[in-house]
Amino acid sequence: MITDTHVHLDTKRYNKDINQVLERARNKNVQRFIIPAIDSSNMAGILELCENNKDIYFATGHHPNRLDNFNIDTIEKYVSHEKCVAIGECGLDWYRIQKGANIDDVKKAQKEVFELQIKLSIKYKKPLILHSRETDDDMVDTLMKYKDELVGGVVHCYVGSEKLLELIDYNFYFGIGGVVTYKSATELRENVKKIPFSRLLLETDGPYLTPEPHRKKRNEPVYTVEVLNELSNILGIKKETLETVIDENTNRLFFDN
Repeated sequence: MITDTHVHLDTKRYNKDINQVLERARNKNVQRFIIPAIDSSNMAGILELCENNKDIYFATGHHPNRLDNFNIDTIEKYVSHEKCVAIGECGLDWYRIQKGANIDDVKKAQKEVFELQIKLSIKYKKPLILHSRETDDDMVDTLMKYKDELVGGVVHCYVGSEKLLELIDYNFYFGIGGVVTYKSATELRENVKKIPFSRLLLETDGPYLTPEPHRKKRNEPVYTVEVLNELSNILGIKKETLETVIDENTNRLFFDN
């Protein structure tokens, strides 16, 4: 069984054909879906999908680029929901700091918001779904402030950072998506070999980052199959064996608690 561990099914780009999107995925053995929160003040669409589909789950959290609407109490309100499996998507993003903004102030605010969500993960024993873009050193340094308490989680959209591999020792997994199919992703294709099989997860980040050979199309959960095929080739392991291992990883991180 395949789980798309990171897909934004609540976005407008799926509104017109969400049922068909899910059916295409289910027909290819993609049997579970996890929707990460982006803006904790706007959870209605996520909750509706989860309550109407037994195979859809979610994370409660707040993206680092949406600081204006951040409210830790709102995030915490959803932790006890039966479909909530993680805290996130949360983390740090130095790539998208708005032009003209005070960089130091933005970084400080992002770190404060991130640390509040780390503490929530620790309090409720929920894994983190990490967003890290051009922040690898700061990401690891921030997490290490809580190294003795960390629950673990997943480095979402892992693109090959050597630094982030240090998180293996702290029960972090690595979400591999469509980028691994890109010819330009040489660092990822090499460094993914350094990750233990027991720490690999599959994701799409749909509707973004569509894998080859569908790159000009909207991404959707059925394309996790393409990611699995590519990973199998890179790692030199049978696709069926890798699928079983990744399913066990997914259960261990998100569903066995």
